[in-house]
Amino acid sequence: MSGLTNNLSGSASIIIAAERSVDQQGDLSATQALIQQAESEGQRCITLTIDDLNTPWQSPIQKHHFRSGCGPIEALSVANRLVQDGECDLAVIHGKDFLRSEQSQNDRHTKMAIYPEMAIPEAYTQLARHFYQHHGFTEAEFLRLRDAVFDNLKQTAEQLGLKLPAENWYQPITSLYRGVDCANPVTDFEGLVVVTSQDSSLPRLINPIEIKGVGIGIADKDGPEHARELAQYHALEKACHYAGVQSNCAIAEVINSPTALLDAYTCYPVVPIALLMKGGGLQSVQSILDLLKTKALTTTGGMNLARAPWNNPALQGLIAMCQKLQEHQGLGLVHGKGGLGYGHGSALLSAEALSSRIIT
Repeated sequence: MSGLTNNLSGSASIIIAAERSVDQQGDLSATQALIQQAESEGQRCITLTIDDLNTPWQSPIQKHHFRSGCGPIEALSVANRLVQDGECDLAVIHGKDFLRSEQSQNDRHTKMAIYPEMAIPEAYTQLARHFYQHHGFTEAEFLRLRDAVFDNLKQTAEQLGLKLPAENWYQPITSLYRGVDCANPVTDFEGLVVVTSQDSSLPRLINPIEIKGVGIGIADKDGPEHARELAQYHALEKACHYAGVQSNCAIAEVINSPTALLDAYTCYPVVPIALLMKGGGLQSVQSILDLLKTKALTTTGGMNLARAPWNNPALQGLIAMCQKLQEHQGLGLVHGKGGLGYGHGSALLSAEALSSRIIT
């Protein structure tokens, strides 16, 4: 499979640290010490911040801040550029949102109501109808895919020892989705990713992960009133195309490869299904079902079972992928999505060519 060839360039940007804390489980101190060491040595450090839920959705976005579920992939793209262009010695992506301990249920619901005219589950139900009708699927076929997506996520969650939802979560909340099909944000999360040059002398806390390519696709509009257009997932198609061009890898081959890892954005089942179709080239219900039986959609268990910390699920996915690649030694694709689908990002990472260069 020539599209999976790992061509390492001499100016590669690499991830040398990736740590997270979930519900107070996890230690960021080594990564924080690494950043402090770099700054004490006079190295130029730029921090890229993922906005938390307390930042109003419609407020202006500050420089080096990122908002939406695509934000962490956009931040990785900027980090890659800053390092490649020599504008900094290391770029730090930082996200923190303590939704469990610092936000009441009422606060979460109020601040997450980003579409005043429609609740998010209903907006995704409308989007899914346009999606399956556009592709000539029946509702029954979409529901088969929905169930297969959950079964796929559940298998990974069970392997990771995650607590599974109670029976009431399997009840319908819209005409297409059950509770288990919807992202559950209730978690405390903090994550750090450190990007630097392959030639950096900084200590590497992990086997370095090469950033082979990051593709971003942005649509002009977002929201339920644009669901029909968003359901065509042109922005997702662009994100996968640009990641493929930048990495010189065929993203469809990565998605379909039995060995390459995947961390799809799984807020609602229509999104990973769209990734398999637009990025992976799968066109039939049966081909999607076949892949879902043989390949894990995520490294985490998905955004309900592993929880979804507002704008940070893709940051959690990036960190989990870096950790998984420590043992896997291959390629991994991480997907992020913003809003109802106006923004998509695809990041292709590799541990294979750089694995022997860790500094202890």
